[in-house]
Amino acid sequence: MAEKIKKRCAIYTRKSTEEGLDQDFNSLDAQREAAEHHIRAQAHEGWVLLPSRYDDGGFSGGSMERPAVKRLIQDIEDGLIDVVVVYKIDRLSRSMTDFMKIMELFEKQKVSFVSVTQHFNTDTSMGRLTLNILQSFAQFEREMTAERIRDKFAASKRKGMWMGGVPPLGYDVNNRKLEINPDEAEIVQFIFKRFLEMGSATQLVGELKEKGYQSKSWVARSGRFHPGKPITKSSIYKILDNPVYIGKISHKGTIYEGEHVGFIDPADFDKAKEIRENRVPNSSPLRCTQAQYLLRGLVFDAEGYTFTCAAVKKAGKRYKYYVSTQAVKKSYDDCPIKTLSAPLLEGVIIEQMRRILTRPEWSKSVIGKVKELLNDNSPDDTKIVQTLQNFDLLWDELFPLEQQRLAKLIIQKVVVYPEKVIIALRPLGMAGLLHEMMPDAKMKKGQPTENTPLEITIPIKFKLHGGRKYITTPDGRDLSVARRPKYENNMIRAVGRGHQYLEMLEADPDLTIMKLAEREKLDHGYIAKTVRMTQLAPDIIEAILNGRQPYSLSLTDFMKPFPNGWEDQRQHFGFSVNA
Repeated sequence: MAEKIKKRCAIYTRKSTEEGLDQDFNSLDAQREAAEHHIRAQAHEGWVLLPSRYDDGGFSGGSMERPAVKRLIQDIEDGLIDVVVVYKIDRLSRSMTDFMKIMELFEKQKVSFVSVTQHFNTDTSMGRLTLNILQSFAQFEREMTAERIRDKFAASKRKGMWMGGVPPLGYDVNNRKLEINPDEAEIVQFIFKRFLEMGSATQLVGELKEKGYQSKSWVARSGRFHPGKPITKSSIYKILDNPVYIGKISHKGTIYEGEHVGFIDPADFDKAKEIRENRVPNSSPLRCTQAQYLLRGLVFDAEGYTFTCAAVKKAGKRYKYYVSTQAVKKSYDDCPIKTLSAPLLEGVIIEQMRRILTRPEWSKSVIGKVKELLNDNSPDDTKIVQTLQNFDLLWDELFPLEQQRLAKLIIQKVVVYPEKVIIALRPLGMAGLLHEMMPDAKMKKGQPTENTPLEITIPIKFKLHGGRKYITTPDGRDLSVARRPKYENNMIRAVGRGHQYLEMLEADPDLTIMKLAEREKLDHGYIAKTVRMTQLAPDIIEAILNGRQPYSLSLTDFMKPFPNGWEDQRQHFGFSVNA
């Protein structure tokens, strides 16, 4: 007698809720026992039970986001299973769409599907029809159940009952009813009181932090403890909007009388709402979603918060910024870097990119990594280095939209710390840039997956000058020097007058600064300071005349005492050695 072919059987069990799963013999055990009995009955057909268990306790059949079913599918795809046994069909899925996808997988992998309590054979058309009918009823039952739950939920809300979820700050849940927590209620009352006095959630966040007030800490039904967190602006707005504090319950936009007791005066609740609704929005909002921001979505702070794009309008001119979401959510006072001028940061990053890509020593250090993504027939290193050095010229010829696309191609992110900036470059993007700049550099066939970023750290220091923020090197050299010249006419005139006054003084030995000031009807201090500007290093004077001086410099800086030595002057005014 020929030996039966061995069939490896896997049992899948599921229960929608976690209720009763902690018992010694629960619903999952009962389903498995029935399935094991069925497999033993088929032992003469070569059925053998696999030791692996596929149990989903507390997971709905309406979704495939179940750990055990995912593991089951993976094992089927790996060819480890021949038969799947369930207690009932709806244990595997209650969604007709998901179920049909699973059946397609079973058919592809030649896996049989057996329901212990609903006998059918999926090898025949009648069996598949039966299966579809049963599954349709299962889905219908699921939808009807969901509808009944929604109706029950809405009816309970209309009666003002608390229907679960995270309890609001100020209340505890006891016997499914809200009861006032005196300590937390004091925090909520403080929030309403101070908001009515100040009208500012931003300032209120700072006060709440000083007092050590936090959001609700609570324990879930699973026993997991959720600790309180610092109260943010969004938390304040949720509290001010929640009618639960005036003894009411909200459901889908309708307010019902609640079973619980409120502890906020309805008049204060309405007044807080009125303050929020009457708040005057920014009178000149820039449509930041459409405006050009070179580093949109690429700038982060040290804690991982993004910088969003924003703008203000002053005296008819729009100023673009990157604003820290940490400052918006928490407090501007506690955020080390609140805002960054968009042109300033973009100028610094692009200037550094220009310098980095045009430095052969840097190009050579990373070129090996980039070449891993290029075809073997790509040009040699020397040609690649020379091509990268042309990035400087290429950038100036691009339209703003194209510059933005290129920035996103090669920059993964920019992380701004108070003392440094880290630029993370994409090797894949660098290879793409090379391909655009030199068609000979072909990418490898298929999509390369290796894309570990190349990080470049730039030490910086933020410097405030004249109410504006600048980015400098730690020794004070201005990094915000843009390629576009910025001519300061008052500086240029001061340099010219300084030389003019110096010539007058040198031409007449008897002429002093005091006499010259009296003759020109000027302050002698002004003449002395402009004459002193003639002692500036030649490269500094040349930079002023060409509009290449650091953006942070003004004429006032040159009117103050400065070092005599040229090298010291360069360092004092933030010029580089080669400026």
